[in-house]
Amino acid sequence: MGGIGCNQHEDFCRDDPDWYGGRVHFTARLHRDDKKQLGLALDRPVLGTSNRFTRRFGSRRFIRVRIPQDFLRNSNGDDELMAYFKRPFVIGSGVFRAFYAKESNVFLFRTNEEIMRDTMSGGLKVVQPAPGSDAARSEHSFMHLVEWHNSLELNSEQTMVKWAARFALGLSNSVPGIRLKAANVRFIDDIICDAFNGTGKPPSEMQMTDGCGLANRALMRALEARFSHWREEPTAFQTRIGGAKGLQCVHHDLTPAEEEEPIVWLRPSQVKIKHSPHTLNNCVIPEGADPALLTVDVLRTSRMNTPARLAIETITNLAENGVPYSYFVALFNTRLAERLDRLLAFDDQDPKSMQRLWNAVAREGSVITARMAREAAGIARAAGLVSRDYEDELEDEDEDEDGLDDLDKALREQSSAWWEDPISGCPSGLEETCLTLLDSGFTPQTCPVLRAKLMEVAKKVVKTFRTRYRTAVPMSCSAFIVPDPYGVLGPNEIQVKCFSPEFIDHHGRHTNIVLGDVLVTRHPCKVPSDVQKVKAVSHEKLRHHYNVIVVSTKNHMYHGKQLDRHLASLTGGGDYDGDTMEVFWDPQLVGAFKEPDPRKFAVEPPKVQQCLIKNTESVTAFLTRVPPSGAREGMEYKISALQDYLLGVLRGSVYVSTYSIWWEKSTYKLGYSHEETIFLAYMFCAILDGSKTGVTVNPSAFKEHRAKWAPGRLDWKDPDYDGPFVKRSESLGKFIMDTLSSQVHSICERERARIDKYLGPMDSEIVKLDEDLARPYLLAKQHAAELKKDGQPAKWEELQLIQLHVQDIYKKAHSVRFGLRSKGSGGSKSAFTEMPIEKRQDILREQSKEFHAAPEGLRCFDDPTAIKASYAYYYDHIHHKQGWSRFPWNVAMRALCEIKAKARGGSKTLSGDFYPWMTISSAYLR
Repeated sequence: MGGIGCNQHEDFCRDDPDWYGGRVHFTARLHRDDKKQLGLALDRPVLGTSNRFTRRFGSRRFIRVRIPQDFLRNSNGDDELMAYFKRPFVIGSGVFRAFYAKESNVFLFRTNEEIMRDTMSGGLKVVQPAPGSDAARSEHSFMHLVEWHNSLELNSEQTMVKWAARFALGLSNSVPGIRLKAANVRFIDDIICDAFNGTGKPPSEMQMTDGCGLANRALMRALEARFSHWREEPTAFQTRIGGAKGLQCVHHDLTPAEEEEPIVWLRPSQVKIKHSPHTLNNCVIPEGADPALLTVDVLRTSRMNTPARLAIETITNLAENGVPYSYFVALFNTRLAERLDRLLAFDDQDPKSMQRLWNAVAREGSVITARMAREAAGIARAAGLVSRDYEDELEDEDEDEDGLDDLDKALREQSSAWWEDPISGCPSGLEETCLTLLDSGFTPQTCPVLRAKLMEVAKKVVKTFRTRYRTAVPMSCSAFIVPDPYGVLGPNEIQVKCFSPEFIDHHGRHTNIVLGDVLVTRHPCKVPSDVQKVKAVSHEKLRHHYNVIVVSTKNHMYHGKQLDRHLASLTGGGDYDGDTMEVFWDPQLVGAFKEPDPRKFAVEPPKVQQCLIKNTESVTAFLTRVPPSGAREGMEYKISALQDYLLGVLRGSVYVSTYSIWWEKSTYKLGYSHEETIFLAYMFCAILDGSKTGVTVNPSAFKEHRAKWAPGRLDWKDPDYDGPFVKRSESLGKFIMDTLSSQVHSICERERARIDKYLGPMDSEIVKLDEDLARPYLLAKQHAAELKKDGQPAKWEELQLIQLHVQDIYKKAHSVRFGLRSKGSGGSKSAFTEMPIEKRQDILREQSKEFHAAPEGLRCFDDPTAIKASYAYYYDHIHHKQGWSRFPWNVAMRALCEIKAKARGGSKTLSGDFYPWMTISSAYLR
């Protein structure tokens, strides 16, 4: 049980009470062999994040299979992937079964089944374990995992589709926080809209606290002590507790008795899995429950991000609702110029110039935060070192609340390819390499490799603007949304408060509170009413609610008319289980925005349901249909029947992105408010939640929609396409993205010219020998020659060995690059540059390893590494036609930087435990 975590008060793990398990990731990739047969290719295990399943049952029992998108689009029939993953997988000596699929991932669980030789066929077959066998004692059955996580009998009122969707809770990327007593997991009812007078469960838009419970300060303080990276006691955090999910918001003003121990209050809208036969108001989690169910699993904590960034969908909405196109053009122009100014404004006459440049590069690459995230392997998301910013994932329409995309990114960055080469000292990242060179004393005016790297950093900024239309907006922020816990906010009121004065008000002053009319939205933002105008206020009862956006629990209104729903539901169908909202208070935006009527646009068109097929089978009906699993045949049948639901996402999983693309085309062709555009937006939303609601697209409806919307592409989005483009009706006028695409292209071309002017490649005649770097070799050569003349040739002979070795590695390195270039596409980039970072780093690190491994047995040099590095630089300068290449830096970055820093004087050696966390004070730079 130690792997679950929270072992501070246990007898085991005394040496490391904060340790928890489940952090070794076993992954595989789906592929086709030469005969077009599906197969799995196992990856190398890596250390990373964990989840409740892997902590409770152990990492070795789980394998995550990644499915390429083209497999989902082009499988041989809808059932090919389903049939493949419903079979047992024999890997090593274990039998694995697929127990869940989400997005492009299928998860396998090692069962207690065994492999036997079939005496009739001679092949292998999977059988149930013999009583008392090793497998029976040490492994778990497929049904044990199912019943432990989401008992069919205890959750018989659910539909089978929702029952299956709940397995995502056990796979959420999380960190164990603290362990609660069962009695301290308490019930609190949801606040329901006054307009609801029906029976049964209210619709989600009328659950004014949908997905957000409460927690006392004792719990918040305990978590703050647990997570040292948190800067302050949190107002809210996203969590999994037992069978519940969502946010827990701090509850102030409790009695002293209610603050003696950590307590949470869970709402019915949060509890997705029942672990007790009793009603929730009598028992949420029973006494004696598995410790994993009583552990507070932390996903993310509340944090305020400012400024927020615009996405294309938000730009479209604001422009269609009255914000002038010129606002966005000016915004892109100003923001791009500001970011490049910081990278290009270095001046020989300014003593702080290089420090300012260092700081600008560090900010541009989020270098310090990235280092902290790498160092805090497995807890970066929970520690607040990474955030899911939807503009960063424009291609992913679904919010990744379970952290699978963050997991992929974390696993990639945990790969050694993302870390500094421990032998050469050369960083992997572009921005980190610039920092290493700058803080060693190099300048872009005289160091060609720094100049080239800095140029790539600047070009990356331009490319981001040009291809993704990402830019920060003045006077904006984003954070978790939480319902008002005291009911003090009026209709259409919110409170936006930051822990520190990081906001900018209308007069350019720093503040920690936003006041006045604001615009709010969230992702997805596909219909006109997905941006709402509300009033930001400050209330004394909410004075301690910072780094969140507090939303009124009163009935939302439009022009004095009640809408019978909460605000979050009007912004992309949101709720309060961890959704983030963006707030804009720039007067130019707010003043120009014309409020659309949500009574027209925030209602699903009737024909949407006519195009959908819904599976409504309940768990009760399933248990009646599927016989108990007694004999082997009955067990196989039940597992197969469960997998029909658990793996259901493998059918029709590409519809989400398809309908989003069709919505874009309709927006362009017919108009943003056209009924067909609104219809496609709601089709997208319905399919987005299809894995939870059991909704799929009727094949005949999909065929009709595809015939209508598949042809053609958007000129502003794919200008290089050589086929037909979607035509826009002349009556609609020019589309915002046509204007923005054209203007941003011109702005980027202008800025590229500026980059070339400041950071263009040096002419070979200008690249002068850096005497600081060449000096160690030249002095050693002079001294060796003098000794040789005096009859002591040993040092000269060793120097010759060094020269021959460096020349050999130099030739090998350039032959590798030349060979790759000859195999490349012949474009401006070499084949080496286009390789994945892991393969590039493997090649470079092999070269640096070979460079430093020889020659051996040198006795005449106190520091042969410095001599080799110096000669590598000198030889490269003399022999390369441009006067320089990346070779000496790839194999001897640390040594060259040490030589430069010592030559400049006043250098100080730092331990590797200190250097990565050094920053430059903003007070010094002012």
